[in-house]
Amino acid sequence: MKRFQVITNCKGLTLIELMIVLVLSLLLMGAVYMTFQLQHSSGQAQTQVAATQQDIRAAMDVIAMDIMHAGLSRDPSDNIQGIPTGTSGTSTLQLQMDYTNDGATTGTDELVTYRLNNGNLERIDVNAGVTQILARNVTLLSFQYLGRTKTNTTQQIDPGAGTLSQAQARAVRFIEVTVTKEGDKVDPQTGNAIERTLSRWVCRRNGTIDEI
Repeated sequence: MKRFQVITNCKGLTLIELMIVLVLSLLLMGAVYMTFQLQHSSGQAQTQVAATQQDIRAAMDVIAMDIMHAGLSRDPSDNIQGIPTGTSGTSTLQLQMDYTNDGATTGTDELVTYRLNNGNLERIDVNAGVTQILARNVTLLSFQYLGRTKTNTTQQIDPGAGTLSQAQARAVRFIEVTVTKEGDKVDPQTGNAIERTLSRWVCRRNGTIDEI
């Protein structure tokens, strides 16, 4: 018959062993917390980026729609330039269309101006005196112009430091719109404001467009 000896130890954990367990537990909890904090900050940054990009896209869609309708008239005899002389440059754009009278022989054509004012991208209905803010915290709004030559090539139309002349305004076929916007909050990872830029070329489709 085999005999089994049961060894009992009633000493328990020593103070050093308990301290080691506590230190290891604290290190593990710290690592978990740091991982959570990193993921949370990354999620906040991505949310800010998405919101900033969405604001720019929404503003750009409105501008593009107006550019495509510039010069639109249901009456071929209307003298609508699309881009009035002396109104548009590299930082301001004014567009003309007859939304208000829909081709009637009397009435006021709609004039829409886009500009940057104290960080706000504004769409101004000139005749109605209504200002709509399309985006806030905008740091850059710029316009570049292209026209077509008689050889069916494109050429830049440069207003310089002023505005488009009558000949230049009538020759504009493509407009590049560039908008740079900062996010409403600071990136928690870098401490800097989130900034995104969107550029889009838009083609004028209406009205008389001269060759360069």
